[in-house]
Amino acid sequence: MLPKRSLLVGLGVPVVGVLGGLPLVSDTDATVAGMPLLFFWLFAWCPLTSVCLWLCWWLFDRHDYPADEQPADGAPR
Repeated sequence: MLPKRSLLVGLGVPVVGVLGGLPLVSDTDATVAGMPLLFFWLFAWCPLTSVCLWLCWWLFDRHDYPADEQPADGAPR
């Protein structure tokens, strides 16, 4: 059985991005904004992982949650 697409987007993309990119950027002396490329790569994946998780929810899982409905009298809950 294939894993759900949401798991592939939410977890698979960040894992491949971090672990797949480490061998590529670990042997270079390049810097980005004065920071070694390796550290920049790892730090960049922190927000990118959050973006992947948000996309996962937006594309696949948001339909599982009902929209917030207001009561008939219009008063907030």
